[in-house]
Amino acid sequence: MIKQFIALLSLVVSVQLIHAQDLNKELAPVKWRSIGPFRGGRSNIATGVLGNSATYYMGTTGGGLWKTDNSGISWNNISDGYFKTGSVGAIAVAESDANIVYVGMGEHAIRGVMTHHGDGVYKSTDAGKTWKKMGLDATQHISRIVVDPKNPNIVFVAAQGALYSKSTERGIYKSLDGGVNWKKVLYVDEKTGCAEISMDMQNPSILYAAMWEHGRLPWQVISGGPGSGLYKSTDGGNNWEKLENGLPKEMGKMSIAVSRANAEKVYALIESDFNKDAGGLYVSDDAGASWSQVNKSHRLIQRAWYYIELFPDPTDENTLYVMSAPSLKSIDGGKTFVDFAQTHGDYHNLWIHPSNGKNMIIADDGGAAVTHDGGNSWSSQNNMPTAQFYRINVDNETPYNIYAGQQDNTSVKIASRAIGAGGIDERNWSASAGGESAFLAFDPNNPRYVLGGSYQGTIEVLDTKTKASTNIMAAPIQYLGRDAKDIKYRYNWNAPIIWSKHEPNTFYHGSQYLLKTSDMGKTWKEVSPDLTRNEKSKQGKPGIPFTNEAVGAENYGTLAYVIESVHEKGVIYTGSDDGYVYLTKDGGTTWKNITPAGLAECLINAIEVSPHDKATVYIATTRYKFNDHNPGLYKSTDYGTTWTKINTGIAANAFTRVVREDNLVKDLLFAGTELGVYMSNNGGKNWSPFQLNLPITPITDLRIHQNNLIAATSGRSFWILDDLNMIRQFKADSSIAKIYTPSATMLLTGYSELDNNDDSFTGAKSNAGVNPATGMVMYYQLPKLADSVELKLEIRNEAGQLIRSFSSKPDENYKRYDGAPRKEPTLSNSKGLNRFVWNLRHKTVTAIPNVYIESSFNGHKAIPGNYNIRLIAGANTMSTTGIVLANPDYTTTTSEYRLYDSVMLLMENAVSEMHQMVNQLKDNSNQLEALVKKLKSDPSYNSAKYASLTQNATALIAKLKTWDESMIQRKSTSYDDVENFPNKFTANYMFLMNQTESDIPQVNQPSLDLLKAYTTEWEKLKTTGLQLKNQAIPALNKQLWELGMGAIW
Repeated sequence: MIKQFIALLSLVVSVQLIHAQDLNKELAPVKWRSIGPFRGGRSNIATGVLGNSATYYMGTTGGGLWKTDNSGISWNNISDGYFKTGSVGAIAVAESDANIVYVGMGEHAIRGVMTHHGDGVYKSTDAGKTWKKMGLDATQHISRIVVDPKNPNIVFVAAQGALYSKSTERGIYKSLDGGVNWKKVLYVDEKTGCAEISMDMQNPSILYAAMWEHGRLPWQVISGGPGSGLYKSTDGGNNWEKLENGLPKEMGKMSIAVSRANAEKVYALIESDFNKDAGGLYVSDDAGASWSQVNKSHRLIQRAWYYIELFPDPTDENTLYVMSAPSLKSIDGGKTFVDFAQTHGDYHNLWIHPSNGKNMIIADDGGAAVTHDGGNSWSSQNNMPTAQFYRINVDNETPYNIYAGQQDNTSVKIASRAIGAGGIDERNWSASAGGESAFLAFDPNNPRYVLGGSYQGTIEVLDTKTKASTNIMAAPIQYLGRDAKDIKYRYNWNAPIIWSKHEPNTFYHGSQYLLKTSDMGKTWKEVSPDLTRNEKSKQGKPGIPFTNEAVGAENYGTLAYVIESVHEKGVIYTGSDDGYVYLTKDGGTTWKNITPAGLAECLINAIEVSPHDKATVYIATTRYKFNDHNPGLYKSTDYGTTWTKINTGIAANAFTRVVREDNLVKDLLFAGTELGVYMSNNGGKNWSPFQLNLPITPITDLRIHQNNLIAATSGRSFWILDDLNMIRQFKADSSIAKIYTPSATMLLTGYSELDNNDDSFTGAKSNAGVNPATGMVMYYQLPKLADSVELKLEIRNEAGQLIRSFSSKPDENYKRYDGAPRKEPTLSNSKGLNRFVWNLRHKTVTAIPNVYIESSFNGHKAIPGNYNIRLIAGANTMSTTGIVLANPDYTTTTSEYRLYDSVMLLMENAVSEMHQMVNQLKDNSNQLEALVKKLKSDPSYNSAKYASLTQNATALIAKLKTWDESMIQRKSTSYDDVENFPNKFTANYMFLMNQTESDIPQVNQPSLDLLKAYTTEWEKLKTTGLQLKNQAIPALNKQLWELGMGAIW
């Protein structure tokens, strides 16, 4: 059946899309789903709300803005649909009006990888329900926003500015009208931005600022210079005085904070020359007039560009906190510190309640956490799907698993669905090989052994069976602290590792060379020369002028991507982080530089070999580390001899990270960018946004697997689009009705919000990842239909038997009661594309109104096979084939499935027949009771000629009641009544029916034996019922007619 399905899809030779159309609108019923994992990614900022100790806001890197109303038990995104970028650098809630919230975009802890720029300031006046853009778009990275405690319209924004270039759009901005207009009130130069601003909350005209000269090159972080300095204003920011008395002359990144408990006390954390011990914690007891160094511990100022955050307790001038690799607390004015929170590591912000120092929210590389007891306990960070992931790999297990490195955490292996459950949670994922920056490689058909890397070339083999690993580094040299020019093997932070499709037990690892092992890392050999520009001038000290940053993220002249052709053994492409593309066709014996002519220095972030043509290859380049945010996709059809740029339709600021071609439809491409996903149906000549319900978040990788499109994001974990088969077929034409061939559907247990036909579902939930629909997802397209037209969907088995039908008209006779079957879903008849999920079940059996039976009325699930799906819209009938696949893990044979299907169908039809007869005869009985009541109460019927009628009707009522009581327990009307009153025949029969149904079908002999007995019993009851229906009632009706009183029907 799988081969039939593949053959059917192979007939689809192109996806017919009109690029002028709005795909996001046309394909609105198609949903991405968030799968998690629910393990927090980096947060630079989190804040609380005065007057509400349960409400907090968290800004994430790439994942937008989140809010909790229950002290961090759960979080919900509140920026989707409003914000145009995903990284939040600053949040400020007005103390005088908690409805007013300002958010500054762009991460301020400026990593070289997984750090994202922003687009200015957003404002909410309804506590985050809605948002309005307030300008400062070009600032790119905002580190802090402070609001006057009494006037929410007075706002200051600390703008660090562009990370990878000089810019005048940095410094401190002030607004007097709530962000409508801005004035730059402090500016040093085009290399210096504001890292911190602190307001004296007793006198808001007094402000302190830390100005930071900084920037990045692809190979170096610069933190410090003559532009760095501390400043003070006493007139609301109109004028500023540089603070120098007692401070070091050489300054890097700094933080400054005035004590809310004592406005004379000001703390400053300063990066400076480590050789002179000039950096550390400084304090002023005279409002900044003079300073003294009180602590020079490296713990306070290590990796300064990433940390340097200082927060005094607003209720105690001598208690303060420093956010660094650890979080630290001092109770003696900074002379000594002890470790504080242990929520994750790598800390960036701390909000402390102004009048309750025990109430805080901390932001770190694992998200945000709330405490109400001074840090003794914290809320969880494993309840937010905000992870930043790198490269995707997948296996072929059922369900398949996704593997990737999570920045600031371990690598992850996560199931694409949770079988037997309603969502993907911590039971469905685990750590994998390597570390945060890992590429992960393995045989997808036997993923027991997983190779995973981390920074500076460390690599291990994880045995997933024994849960033990072996280190296999090609040259086990300690590279930390070294310049790149002094390293034997220069590895990218996200160094590529791939499994060979053509050579058994062979893996490749990229440094500046391509390394190869065929014995699981026991030995390695170089199979290439240096495949980078190898410019020694860009391999010097990675961090200047004060703090080195030799952890590997600034290594330059490294391989960033390696891919082996799926078509040909020995054909391998490499791409470097400095813009070179190389090709070997002989397994590494010879190499050819195939870099596109004129390609500027850039990061070759991904390479894709077309699954349809061995000579066609795509590359995704990016120059964001040169402050160039333009897309950079290229295509070659001759092994890279010539290249064509293919960016038309991609937004000018959506720099590209990945491009993939569909494995079944040639020229159907998907691109991942900083601002979302794009799609092309013509080999990249034109692109259209393909965001659908996917939130705005950076896309770091895409993968097509088992008719799914998988997206790795930087800030929103993993998302999956399950309905790629429909995308392959889609043609926007609202003039005709059309039904698309659904994806083959495997028999699996579990459930999902996507089982419902609800267009409002966002694709995400707050506590777990979303499963795919467990039924058959059908898409159909409609023109505008008249209200009188009933839309019908019929599903027939291979024998042509109708097993389920649906309508656009709701059942007007449906009545909800305790124990009632679910209401049948209705078909949408909206113009355009519609989605409907068949749960694979046969038709629902008939129920008894207001009678509770401890059983399911659902029909059994369809067995593996082909099903004819017919859509009827007025006079138009369309049909297609849906395939139900057997679960390969089930042992049920074809003959067993057929027996099961026939037995279940027999019982379901029997129950419907029983209950239809019960309902009919009960209705007849009710009519007779009304008749007898009338005969006895109306004096006009007292004559002798009605006496016989009354007597006969009363007798018939008794017979009907006797029969009804043998069939149904009418005293059972609610859940626990079944324990109080004896079950009757149909309840017993339904119990047998339900017990015969199983996820893994097996008709047992005891079931067949009891069915035989019940069938005999039913035949007797049926005979009695038919006698009442076909003889007793007609006989009474004859008497009624003769008396001119109508009939019972």
